[in-house]
Amino acid sequence: MNGIFRDDDFTRLLLPGIPADYLGTPVLDEENRTLLASRDVMFEILGDRVPLPTTEAREGYFGERHLEYWLSGRRDAGKVIDAAAVSHPSPRILDFGGASGRVIRHFRRRWPEGELYLSDVNPVHVALSRHLFGGDVRALHNTGLPSLPFPDGCLDCVMAFSVFTHIDHDDTAWLMELRRVLKPSGHLYITVHDQATWEILPRTVIGSLSMSNEEFHLYHARHPELTGRKVHVYNTSDTYNCNVFVGVDYIEKHWAPLFSGYSLVPLAHDHQAGLVFHM
Repeated sequence: MNGIFRDDDFTRLLLPGIPADYLGTPVLDEENRTLLASRDVMFEILGDRVPLPTTEAREGYFGERHLEYWLSGRRDAGKVIDAAAVSHPSPRILDFGGASGRVIRHFRRRWPEGELYLSDVNPVHVALSRHLFGGDVRALHNTGLPSLPFPDGCLDCVMAFSVFTHIDHDDTAWLMELRRVLKPSGHLYITVHDQATWEILPRTVIGSLSMSNEEFHLYHARHPELTGRKVHVYNTSDTYNCNVFVGVDYIEKHWAPLFSGYSLVPLAHDHQAGLVFHM
């Protein structure tokens, strides 16, 4: 048997140079444009020596707007830090479903002594993050089963961007697992498709995909108020196969009782809401 050979050379998944080399690429979002105008943020861009992933390596997000990819991660990291009150001098933080490190790279710069983790179901993302950040971010592969290799109560903060928007099954089980690994004073920050997303759905980047399904389109038109949990499955793969929408009634009945409290900020992250659970 000849077996299989794999060369873990990730240079093809990285843009040449460093983030500052892409200062001339378009920045469209107003929040990101405001960040770019900040002197401190400009110094952060100039000081970041870690290459950016290619458009392909970040699953098409932001197209050729490479600097906006960097700025969006900086924006989202700042919102997590503020909402979760991350203040420990060397915090333990998990970026659950962190993909190619869009957000965690900014925690790495802010807390070089922190204990930072990234997990993802895509092993290519995990390997790429190891290549990009070395031991500064400990990247690990998680499966679709709600289990993580952490002891109870060890993390200060867990964040999950565009993860629970795509979990068709086991959403509550995953929340219980993330709760298990948080400290008693910890916070869980996730993004969701909520009522505000539902209202603007036809104008979002996911709108055309969902609205192309006739049954979904008719339901959306007839139900302006989002209640319960609605799922649009758009392909037959095991992952990245659906969009999930949750009403506040679903959050309060099934998710909120797992924690001591929560806060919800609609449209905090483009078309997604920021949902913070407090231990």
